[in-house]
Amino acid sequence: MTSGEHDKKALSHQRLHLHKNTQILYGAENAVGKGVEFMKNTRTKMDITFDDRAPSIVIKIPQYYNGYRDILSRGGKIRCITIITRDNLEYCEELIKIVSELRHLDSLKGGIAVNDSEYMATTVLKEAQPLTEVIHSNVDEVVEQGQFVFDTLWKNAIPAQRRIREIKEGIKLYETKLIEGSTDMVIENVISKILTPASDISICTSIEGFKYSKNYLTKFLTSSLQRKNIVPHKKIRILAEINRDNFELIKKLLKLGIEIKHSKEILSINYMITDCDLAVAIKRTGMDDPTDSILYSNDPSYLNHFSKVFTELWKNGKDPDRIIKSLENETELSFIETIEDPDELVNLMRTLISCAETEILGILPSFNSFLRQVDIGMIELIKTIASNKPDLNIRILIAEEIDDRIRKQIKMIFDQVCDQISESANLNDIQLEYQFNGIENFRLKLLDSRLLTEIGFLIVDKKKSLLIESRNISSMDLIQSIGLSSYSNSIRISKSYASIFEALWNQAELYDKLKLQDRLQKEFINIAAHELRNPIQSLLGFSDILMNMKGNIEACNKFIITINQSTKRLARLVDKVLNVTQLENELLILNKETFNLEQLIIDIVKEYNNNLHFLNKDQLEIEYMPQKDCDDKKTTFCKSGLFTVYADKVRIIQVIMNMLENAVEFTKVGKIHVNILNTLDSNELLLSISDSGCGIDSDVLPKLFSKFVSTSKKGTGLGLYISRKIIEAHGGKIWAENCFDANNKMTGSKFTFSLPSRK
Repeated sequence: MTSGEHDKKALSHQRLHLHKNTQILYGAENAVGKGVEFMKNTRTKMDITFDDRAPSIVIKIPQYYNGYRDILSRGGKIRCITIITRDNLEYCEELIKIVSELRHLDSLKGGIAVNDSEYMATTVLKEAQPLTEVIHSNVDEVVEQGQFVFDTLWKNAIPAQRRIREIKEGIKLYETKLIEGSTDMVIENVISKILTPASDISICTSIEGFKYSKNYLTKFLTSSLQRKNIVPHKKIRILAEINRDNFELIKKLLKLGIEIKHSKEILSINYMITDCDLAVAIKRTGMDDPTDSILYSNDPSYLNHFSKVFTELWKNGKDPDRIIKSLENETELSFIETIEDPDELVNLMRTLISCAETEILGILPSFNSFLRQVDIGMIELIKTIASNKPDLNIRILIAEEIDDRIRKQIKMIFDQVCDQISESANLNDIQLEYQFNGIENFRLKLLDSRLLTEIGFLIVDKKKSLLIESRNISSMDLIQSIGLSSYSNSIRISKSYASIFEALWNQAELYDKLKLQDRLQKEFINIAAHELRNPIQSLLGFSDILMNMKGNIEACNKFIITINQSTKRLARLVDKVLNVTQLENELLILNKETFNLEQLIIDIVKEYNNNLHFLNKDQLEIEYMPQKDCDDKKTTFCKSGLFTVYADKVRIIQVIMNMLENAVEFTKVGKIHVNILNTLDSNELLLSISDSGCGIDSDVLPKLFSKFVSTSKKGTGLGLYISRKIIEAHGGKIWAENCFDANNKMTGSKFTFSLPSRK
């Protein structure tokens, strides 16, 4: 290519670009001339729309009439959309003869035309008069946009022959069609076509749909009512969910005389229905976008169906004034709603549990219902929520009679949820509560009572409540087992259900205590019978021997000592039973006196050491440690002169002897240390007894000072209970703990009690 040829081609492209423009032409001569030029430039097709006045212009003005015929004669195609009415029917029938295809569409205004490379539009049309003003453009983007608008209108238009037949024969033709790719103009045309002639208008819209309506439907209603384009006596009803985003708009519509009701049962579908037409909005593309499509129908079957649906929803709708008042006062509106869909219910349960702030209360009607919750992961969710929200109190009740097999199964489930290795459960131990390992704000309790209920409860923060009907208790499928459910955000209702829960919870705790007490009492009877049988048999046996023996009494010292020990053992048992009776009836009387606690300890230790060989404890020694450096910053070993206490000396001896008996019972070899300490921040003495025995069982430790609790084969489980009551009567405290070495190996146990000192 030569330099001159290159410059010529570049100039050609530059001139072509310079000829791309958009212009407005005024005057009939210019407008008609541009129209004739437009038709001459049409090579393959011309798409054109115009209102009901334009058919007369095309037929009566020769330049247009001949231009249309020339396009067809060159092999071009003409698609035309207009409004066919009784007044222009004659012109439309002639127009069909000079276009490839003619269609009808209501509410067109002005006109547009698109050929292979150009776009024209006009807004001023007069019957049988040439154009006086047009917009012309050959810019590619403008042409493409015009073509898109025409194609959208073409899809929603109906064949001209159908419209002409409807006018001539007076036949009402029913149609149901999907108006796709709806533009603003199409939506406004559809709304105007439906609402303007209607006498009864019903509109059902969701929250999202109301945002759409704010731009189109509401705008049309308000402007039409204000201009009185819609006659005031028309009945207009709107059913919507009123919320904080739309209640101001609702107030404006109410002032215009529109009837409105609030409903939470609105589905995600928006429609308006009149006595003749129906329009359903389909597939929203965004929060504020119009619908992508509109389903239109004038078929009576559709109208009847949607009318019945609207009527039922309207009956159950709520007064908007009360809703608006609640929203203005920033108070939550109370409601009760029925949930029939099991999947929706499960999602609601998860939402309520996840959003709980202070408390979750739940009642499961059966053990199977608990297993169903485990299967769908609800227990795992609760564990996670409890772990992440330590201040959230979670309590669950299973309201069914529970046997030992079920208790063991629940224990295994909790171990699995906590990734623990489940040990073989001792069925003699009654587990009254279940908790996740390391999570103290969750408690599951067994009501263990046959309520015969088929209703489950969920109460969250005493603000929201959910009642769940079990229709098939034996089924392990949660969805199949769920019947009707009732959900409410009423605080009064939720508090009432919470009160029912608390009553059942307290009943469960009382039942637990009674069952535990019953078991412990049975164990005490067995232990007491054993404790009585051995010394009584010794007394009877050796006394019979003594009665039948003759000779020197000194030969019977062994028998006499055994009788003496057995008698003392019986006396101690009787004393313990009498002491418990006194303590239970608050008849304990303290005979206080001032005495030296250290001297008392020294005497007791000396006496006990002398009797150890009678107990076959020759490898054991009790040692009192009066002074020693102490690592504990809060306590120090007492110095001389600080051992005085004001207490019942006999009762304190009883406590010390009980503590020593326990230490000796569980220690085979080694030393038992007795120490006296005083706290630096309070005026009290601490007496502790440490042993090197097997330690205290972790299951027994929390209830060690309760009645009948004992792991000894000899003890009655009353000694430590009596000791606690005596110390508490003196205003002190008593506790026990296990001791460990640096390698976390148990080295024994330590019992401690405190008494007010008297310096």
